[in-house]
Amino acid sequence: MDVIAIILAVILAIAGPIDESGLEPAERLQIPEITPVGLDNRPFAPPGLSDCDEMDFYRLQWGLPDQFRALGWRESNCRNEDIVKTWCCHGYWQMWTELHLKDHRLAPKMVECGVSGHYDLNSDDPLEKQKQACAAKALYDTVGLSAWAL
Repeated sequence: MDVIAIILAVILAIAGPIDESGLEPAERLQIPEITPVGLDNRPFAPPGLSDCDEMDFYRLQWGLPDQFRALGWRESNCRNEDIVKTWCCHGYWQMWTELHLKDHRLAPKMVECGVSGHYDLNSDDPLEKQKQACAAKALYDTVGLSAWAL
């Protein structure tokens, strides 16, 4: 006999037989699948999307017009990563965050998006992609497409 069987035999000898009259089968609980969310409880883009489809997901989520599809392709090749930058600007829509945060009309909106510097919206992290789209929407609502004019 192995040790566990001996221990069980001793427990049964001391406790006596188990009264099964009040026992019922276990009920299986359905545990809901938890979907992670970001800003304003908005969902992150589903996995498996191309860079441009993912950017478009966030564009639509924040209500940016169709022009932002082409702008995102022109500005970043639909990528929101730390290495996607110019001397001033970062992310999908090449936000000049430090300048935008100095604008009294725009700064409060940027802060509402969780942006206090360029490092808040320029990585491959889904939350930072949402912040990029939220900040782009704030800029667009403030100055229109002029921020992206050539």
